[in-house]
Amino acid sequence: MKHTFTLLTALLLAPLAKLCATDKPAGQGQPNILWITAEDICPNLGCYGDPDAVTPNLDRFAVEGVRYQNCFSVHPCCSPSRSTLATGVYPTRLGTFQHRGKMWVDPGLVQCFPALLKSAGYYTFNGSRGGTAKLDYNFEPKDKPWDKIGSKDIEWRQRAAGQPFFGQINLACTHQSQYGQRPPGSEKDAKAKRARPAAARVHDPAKVRVPPYHPDTTAVREIWAAYHDRITQMDGQFAALLKMLADDGLADDTIVLFFGDNGHGIPGGKVWLWDQGPHVPLIIRFPKKWAHLAPSAPGSATDRLVSFLDFAPTMLSLAGVTIPGSMQGSAFLGPKAGAPRQYLFAARDFHDSADFDTSRMVRDARFHYIRNFMPHIGWDAIQYSWQQAPHMLDEWRQAAAAGKLKADTRQACFFRRTKPVEELYDAANDPAQMHNLAGDPQHKETLERLRAECERWMVENRDLGLLSQYELYVRSAKDSPLQMGADPARNPIRQLLDAANMANRRDPAAIPQLRELLKADDAAIRRWGAIGLLALRDKAAPAAETLLAALKDSSPDVRLTAAEALCGLGQAEPALPVLIALLAHESRIIRNETLLALCRIGPAAKPALAHLDKARTPSQHQGVWSHDNIPELIALVRACVDDTAPAKLKLTREKYLPKDKG
Repeated sequence: MKHTFTLLTALLLAPLAKLCATDKPAGQGQPNILWITAEDICPNLGCYGDPDAVTPNLDRFAVEGVRYQNCFSVHPCCSPSRSTLATGVYPTRLGTFQHRGKMWVDPGLVQCFPALLKSAGYYTFNGSRGGTAKLDYNFEPKDKPWDKIGSKDIEWRQRAAGQPFFGQINLACTHQSQYGQRPPGSEKDAKAKRARPAAARVHDPAKVRVPPYHPDTTAVREIWAAYHDRITQMDGQFAALLKMLADDGLADDTIVLFFGDNGHGIPGGKVWLWDQGPHVPLIIRFPKKWAHLAPSAPGSATDRLVSFLDFAPTMLSLAGVTIPGSMQGSAFLGPKAGAPRQYLFAARDFHDSADFDTSRMVRDARFHYIRNFMPHIGWDAIQYSWQQAPHMLDEWRQAAAAGKLKADTRQACFFRRTKPVEELYDAANDPAQMHNLAGDPQHKETLERLRAECERWMVENRDLGLLSQYELYVRSAKDSPLQMGADPARNPIRQLLDAANMANRRDPAAIPQLRELLKADDAAIRRWGAIGLLALRDKAAPAAETLLAALKDSSPDVRLTAAEALCGLGQAEPALPVLIALLAHESRIIRNETLLALCRIGPAAKPALAHLDKARTPSQHQGVWSHDNIPELIALVRACVDDTAPAKLKLTREKYLPKDKG
């Protein structure tokens, strides 16, 4: 075992001192490269065939470039995906998969590719006039990848004469925060419409097309029209940036990439792993000088599977810079381009201190597979989404309660209390992913193949997502998540995956095995045993004594999960004192998780209401998230537990306690 770890560590964590070389002299024969990114958009552009799109500039750009049909981020949220864009390493390996979390990445082991371009003579910048800087990586880059970060200047003008540049400019007007938060017709909504540029108000809600995974309601139409309006606005900003480049005589020397950072911000897209979460547009224009680097002629489209994991090595390949061994991706352009991918992978875990909800995705040329490791938590149990489109979700929920939705489809299942362990969709014949084929005997072979590929990827990637967030921080405190993840003693990934598979059976016949998991030496494995009993709900009654014993476990994760499971069995009296004590735990992560558990428990947790303020006091892991979620969660607990308490958030009791107990 020791020899295996030593070899694995050497392979994963090799120093990069000699890996920053360039194959060409700096500044000679190297293209300028410009990234223009738009936030929160799927391929809802005219050049991708969207009939509602008004995107003349991007459509023209696609005629001049190459359009990628199958580009996917590695996470349906911006900051984990951007950490991969910068490093070429999966966030589930780097530890950067918590949105707006704070992790340590050793620059001696993993470097940002712009830093390598700098070493090769490039001028690098992030943000400039006409756009914003975007530095959401969930870690602070210590290798100083940028010569300049944001200003009112046109950044490429700041470089030395003849120096090649790499720049990243972010267009934020399409971000989900820019639409969907106000009820249609409200005074605030009217003011927002007046504030938007007239050129962007081009979509009539009555005429916009509603995707089949959403109900056709007034609020849904309003939000889709606003989303398309913002894309039209972004299209104009994109054109202005291209004009600046052309006016400075640089268009013929610059490879320009346009892409989205993750899918659309309407519920069912961003933060979920359905196609609309990680699927983004990617268009690349190669000037004549660099046409030999293009995969095909201008105006063409390619079905090649492209992952955000591949962007960093691709930029180095285009620039003639050596690709370091720390990068997991494969270049898809330039002299170092590798063979096309057979599979794409993505992950989601937790979002800005909201519900922990581990899921993984595998995608091939036709099929889309999702593995849900927390099936006892429904799809809607992500408070982040409810803060962004409350009026739309209210109408959607009302339609579900009235039985007006398409039965047994994604549209109708969204508000169920649970979700399936596995999902399988035929992306070619069901692009909206309405029908889950995981239980269809005709697709058994495909399901088993993608399931095996998912597990292979997770084990080889040393996936950190099967650890709780608390264990992730505690176990990596002495070095970094990357190093911790490579240590089988601290991250026994195969054993964790086996335990999670057992927990996900949700079969009372598995209770003896779950009890055995609760006897394991490793707290992370014991936690999966407790999760398995929690997921069984009232069927876990034969294991009540085991859960009572787990209330004294040394792991706060195990105590918390066992207490929630006991409350579900009607044994709140012994469980609530444990949860109340955890509200004052030394780790803010555990306090956050305890509040979420109280939300799920509901009225049975009333004795805890008098103790909620204990969670407010400073504690260990105080700064693990950029946003302090504790005050909002306390208000949510009161809304879920006490019928008489006013809800201070745009969240309702039904969010955690829906009528459908399915």
